[in-house]
Amino acid sequence: MDLGTAVKAPAAGQAPAPRWPSMFLLDPAQYAHARARRARAARPVRPVHPSRILPLLIAGTPCPVCGEQFMATPNAVGLLALTAHGYTPGEAARRLRTSRTQVDADLDALADGLGATNTCHAVDTGHRSGLLRLPARPRRLLHQPTAAALAVLQGMADGRTDSETGLRIGRTARAVNEAVNRFLRLHGVRTRPDGVTLLHRARLLDATHPCPCWITTGTNP
Repeated sequence: MDLGTAVKAPAAGQAPAPRWPSMFLLDPAQYAHARARRARAARPVRPVHPSRILPLLIAGTPCPVCGEQFMATPNAVGLLALTAHGYTPGEAARRLRTSRTQVDADLDALADGLGATNTCHAVDTGHRSGLLRLPARPRRLLHQPTAAALAVLQGMADGRTDSETGLRIGRTARAVNEAVNRFLRLHGVRTRPDGVTLLHRARLLDATHPCPCWITTGTNP
């Protein structure tokens, strides 16, 4: 089973436990302590049953077409929330008391599990799927982006590189990068994932549920 299948679970029915690395299920120290205790007692080490983990999962909003929803552990959602609010991997590692290498690995696993191409896309998917909650009242931006700038920012949220976005809108990768940096600078935002969160709070990005069912059924939610 791949991580994408593990994260995306039906709303009604049994779902497998997501196999995240390191911090996403239980504290690795707890695993080590349990293994040492069972080794001394000469007992076999048994894996954690999914029924003990599923009640701890956080579920997003159901898809309006098929009813399925994205699910993840609280630690996975916590790391995604830190990233969405401008924490760099190094700052998130200090906050979570782990290594930068481990945070990078966990972010990669989280992006793979959500079907995202990079961290910005993972944050965008988190907002669209309901794993990351938005305030009920939209935020008003001091500097409203133009239509051209909004096309650039939507490409950033969709996980495209500056070159890919530039090819779609007829601009160079340098011009796309300058447009993104200009938006971040005007609104006091440090990171691109934080910029994606700000744009979602302002209701300026595509908020369609990321469930891929409409691709296979031909129905757009």
